[in-house]
Amino acid sequence: MYIESTHTSKAKQGTQTQKAKTWDNTIKGEWREEISDGKRVQHAVGKEGQVAAYQEGGRGFVHSATIGTYDNEINKTKRELQRLKVALPDSKVAMTVKEAQLLNRAVYHVVKKEEAKIDGKLHHYQDDLWIDKETGLLLKRTFTHNQAQAFSYTVDKVDFQPVFDEKTFEVSIPAGVEQSKFSPEVDKVIAKVTKLFPDTAQFSDYDNFGIEGNWQLLKMFEAQKRVYSPTPRAEAFVIVDTGLNELSKVMIQNPDWVSKKLPAEKLAKEKAAAFLKQLVGDQASQYKVEEKVERGGGGVIFEDYDYGFVTADVTFRPATGKGITVSVDEAGRIVGFQYTAE
Repeated sequence: MYIESTHTSKAKQGTQTQKAKTWDNTIKGEWREEISDGKRVQHAVGKEGQVAAYQEGGRGFVHSATIGTYDNEINKTKRELQRLKVALPDSKVAMTVKEAQLLNRAVYHVVKKEEAKIDGKLHHYQDDLWIDKETGLLLKRTFTHNQAQAFSYTVDKVDFQPVFDEKTFEVSIPAGVEQSKFSPEVDKVIAKVTKLFPDTAQFSDYDNFGIEGNWQLLKMFEAQKRVYSPTPRAEAFVIVDTGLNELSKVMIQNPDWVSKKLPAEKLAKEKAAAFLKQLVGDQASQYKVEEKVERGGGGVIFEDYDYGFVTADVTFRPATGKGITVSVDEAGRIVGFQYTAE
């Protein structure tokens, strides 16, 4: 397919609009994407597992085959439908599916209406998807909160049988664009995180959000980095101390794990102790658990609702050196840890 689309999101800071062009040659595993916000253009192209991405006027980077296969436009539709199953705690949900017409094509119009009371105030959410009946392509999506539109995605043009020039999918970065890669030391840390949290192997490659003195890495549960959806997505945050090339913090957030309840203290300590042994091996015996279990967590603000990831934070300390705080959620999952001050 060849698709031109418009993505609009509204926030307190104002309205942001992006125009996208997508070349999807699924049969050969080739794809290309260009996204413009009117000021700069981001490019990404993939072929045979190799991916190049860069921003005009910015730094570029090349990913290896470990990024996995490109998730085509139809799979994106399936993923968006899966997201409709995610509901706010204690909310009322109504789903309908009707047949309609859009862009002179027969479509399914899927509507999710959700009502939830947040901090004593009633909120109404509505998610509308228009999906092409023949191909399964998402042609349009709108999301409203209390009758005000917060997000929209619209296909402006689509060609279901395009003829692609092979040069369209050449994986290269133009001259003058600086190539940026992680150091071997950072790669080792990433491998360690994957071993400790096997689920993150399914996540896409890491983005680099450099902050002073650290690498802050973001790994998302998506086949591509840019996903136009109002729904929170699973993410893994990894912070590496670049001075020591050591792991400082890991935090995993998944909308499916939303909970405002803490696990039982005994369960939290048992799960945290088992993870500590996995993290430091035989040295675990040198750590002493602190009696008090702290309340922690993270999350994202989605409209007026705080998708909270409440955790019990169990801290272990050796006789000398840094302590380790392990975060356990209500279900007993280890959702992160960090090294604490000596």
